[in-house]
Amino acid sequence: MYQQERMDEIMKILKKNHYVTVDYLVKEIKYSPASIRRDLTLLQKQGLVTRSYGGVTFKDANVSPFRFRQHSMKVAKNAIAKKAAALVKNGDVVFLDGSSTTQYMGSFLIDKKGITVVTSNMVLALFLSEHGINTYCTGGKIVEYPGILGGDFMLESLEKFNIDIAFFSSTSFNLKGQICSMTEEGVRNHCLFRKYTKKLAYLCGSDKFDAEGKFVSFTLKDIDYFISDENLPDELKQEFKTTTFICTK
Repeated sequence: MYQQERMDEIMKILKKNHYVTVDYLVKEIKYSPASIRRDLTLLQKQGLVTRSYGGVTFKDANVSPFRFRQHSMKVAKNAIAKKAAALVKNGDVVFLDGSSTTQYMGSFLIDKKGITVVTSNMVLALFLSEHGINTYCTGGKIVEYPGILGGDFMLESLEKFNIDIAFFSSTSFNLKGQICSMTEEGVRNHCLFRKYTKKLAYLCGSDKFDAEGKFVSFTLKDIDYFISDENLPDELKQEFKTTTFICTK
């Protein structure tokens, strides 16, 4: 297991337990105490955790939810983003939502020719524009640090573009084939993504499988591409034959 993969595991454990001991992490991840301590030192330097004698705490009081998600599952998200970016054709108009997974797509899009990117992520918009990509940042209210836009103004801006393909993520996905959100606003956003684009791609890390989600935005029949770091059961793929399933493994 590479260091980044170990740190991803540590962050997943801390998200669930908030505080754990070093001994607990050693037993769960099955690496030496020295390796775990080096990982914790790096996570602390990144401002993601607070270390104490013999243990570590997820620094949720000072770390935004987006920053946590951006770090969590980093290896998997990077692989998903690479597969997603491969769907973008030269000359396409592309929408990227404000999820942490779509942010990873930026570095894989900078060599595309003649594309236009519309995004509700101000940090991603700045990165793409600095690399010569024709980029539009949606309007809207900042709903999450450090620059994720939402609200009616953001959604209204989408109807002004002829979008070829949109990429989005969500709170959770269940093995009934349902894409879920924790909020009604999330459902509304997802439905409008579908309305204003020709193709819709859902980016789903395996950490989203059967996670909590109060509302159903879509089923798999409503999307064109499902991209994940884990394969879905064959029976689910057979049920939703119109969806293209892409796995990074």
